[in-house]
Amino acid sequence: MTSLDTLSTGSSPGAPTASPDLPSTTAPEGAGAQVLTRTGWTTAGLAAVSLLAGASLGWQEAWAGAATLIACLLTALGWVLHRGGHTVTHGLIAPRIAVGDHALVQVTASNEGTRVLLPTRMEMPMGEGLAEINVPLLHTGQSHDEGFALPTERRGVLSIGPVLQVVGDPLGLARRTRAMSTAQTVHVHPRTVRIGQAIHGVMRDIEGAVTQDLSMSDASFHALRPYVPGDDRRHVHWKSSARTGTLMVRQFEATQRASLLTLLSVREDDYPDPDDFETAVSAACSLALSSMMESREVALLTQRDTLPTTGPTRLLDASCDLELTGADELDALVNHGTGLHPGASIVALITGKGCSEDSLARARLRIPAGMSSIIISCGATEPSISMLAATPVLNLDTVDSLPQLLRRAL
Repeated sequence: MTSLDTLSTGSSPGAPTASPDLPSTTAPEGAGAQVLTRTGWTTAGLAAVSLLAGASLGWQEAWAGAATLIACLLTALGWVLHRGGHTVTHGLIAPRIAVGDHALVQVTASNEGTRVLLPTRMEMPMGEGLAEINVPLLHTGQSHDEGFALPTERRGVLSIGPVLQVVGDPLGLARRTRAMSTAQTVHVHPRTVRIGQAIHGVMRDIEGAVTQDLSMSDASFHALRPYVPGDDRRHVHWKSSARTGTLMVRQFEATQRASLLTLLSVREDDYPDPDDFETAVSAACSLALSSMMESREVALLTQRDTLPTTGPTRLLDASCDLELTGADELDALVNHGTGLHPGASIVALITGKGCSEDSLARARLRIPAGMSSIIISCGATEPSISMLAATPVLNLDTVDSLPQLLRRAL
């Protein structure tokens, strides 16, 4: 059993019962698990043997021993049948947090009855850990609060609660647990970074995003400049030309449509270090979120799943469930992804340093000729850029290096 450190405790009349950001969760007291412990079953067995001995042999000592053991068992069962009477709530600061963020869950046990409640012990599952709550004696109207830090070191989905009241007798013969609240789910999202406008499309489209590239024929007007031989006279601005006495032509900003296809390998052999996979997930989500913020088309696929890209929250929630598997190699993922999204303008292949150069080369050759491509290899000791034929390979150490490497490569 793993205990989690308590951050704050206190007992006070009318103490707050939950975080204001989320409704607290309270469950009515229900039937719990009531069982004899190993010691209790041993005691029951000894009582049965004593009864048989007293009945068959007529030993008064055996009868006395059986009566004593049975009395102890009945007392233990009566002890754990005590219902307590606590009202328990637990509330989360936020249901969605990023890796490494500080997050708390507050548990409040209160006495809303008319009698004094004796001290008791409660437990609350928190992911793979178990928080222990020692509730002191509570008079009418008093509450006891404890706060616990959530384990946010790793991406994933945490189940918090329910709070369990644990009742046991002093002799350790019986133990009963009862759920005092309902469970809640917390998504620990991968850490992401802002990419900026590092990725532009290669497909001219008047409904696309405006870039800083200048063009002599597009929909987004930029400025006027003097005419030079070779300019299209259809773009001459006659009013300005008449006013200045110099032939002036319109200049435009190029609009391009970027349809980003992000292919994330979840093949276990590609990631010698599990932390490299976390970097890869962060990089994939960062690229997808950047495209969403710029209203660009984006798709994110693995060998096993197609992640939802209709909104940031759905994408990040789904990314919490990504795990390494014995999946196909990267070239099979490229075949699958480009077949589903033949209109993509940019393909981003994201894998780990365990993916060999031959595997990367085979995957690159599977990308259709009309699509641009980049490769992101996670797990480098320091950030760098190399080339695989005409495709830039971004050797990523941490996700923080991604924006700078993209600006240098594209």
